[in-house]
Amino acid sequence: MSHVYVTSDWHFGHKEVTKFRTQFPNGNYHDDYILGNALAILTKRDVLYCLGDMAFTMEGLAKIAEVPCRKILVRGNHDTLSTAQYSEVFDEIEGSFRYKKYWFTHIPIHPSELYQRKNIHGHCHRGGPAESQADPHWSSYFNAILEFNDYLPVNMQQVGTIMQERYKVEHNCKYKSPGADNGQRDWVQESSSYVQRAASAYVEDRKVESGDKQ
Repeated sequence: MSHVYVTSDWHFGHKEVTKFRTQFPNGNYHDDYILGNALAILTKRDVLYCLGDMAFTMEGLAKIAEVPCRKILVRGNHDTLSTAQYSEVFDEIEGSFRYKKYWFTHIPIHPSELYQRKNIHGHCHRGGPAESQADPHWSSYFNAILEFNDYLPVNMQQVGTIMQERYKVEHNCKYKSPGADNGQRDWVQESSSYVQRAASAYVEDRKVESGDKQ
């Protein structure tokens, strides 16, 4: 069975990557760890949408070439190699991409441009709209960046489940009884609850996929 996955911001070949991903001792370990995670999940039948900032060097790009599935790149601000070089590794190269009810982009798009779709993005290492929950449309965004996904590609079925849970949180918070303090506490508690449920479901999905991988 084939699956569709999203990921972003692998930063392969980035000399300064350990300055903001401080848990890794060096760049080579960082790249090999992320590559190993991807190889443990992805098969040649899968599709991986890479939402930008994937490789800074040809050596980094060569590591991505080891991933066996179909790979589609949505270019980010750090994807500065030539289109010809990326074309050697990726099956398609896009500036943005519409997939079913989603926009795939590197940088989050403005809420006014969603047009009743949801936005899967990368770029935001410290958190995007969904993590800050500051924008009234925060549940329409999913940050595919490694930092918020255990340094793993994310199955789009799981993305859909997480975003449904987020919508429930956002919708419930809009209709809470008045009281800013209580409302804020409810918001935080429900957000924490959805994260726990989504994380548990993702772990179980990974167990199943690892057992079925061929």
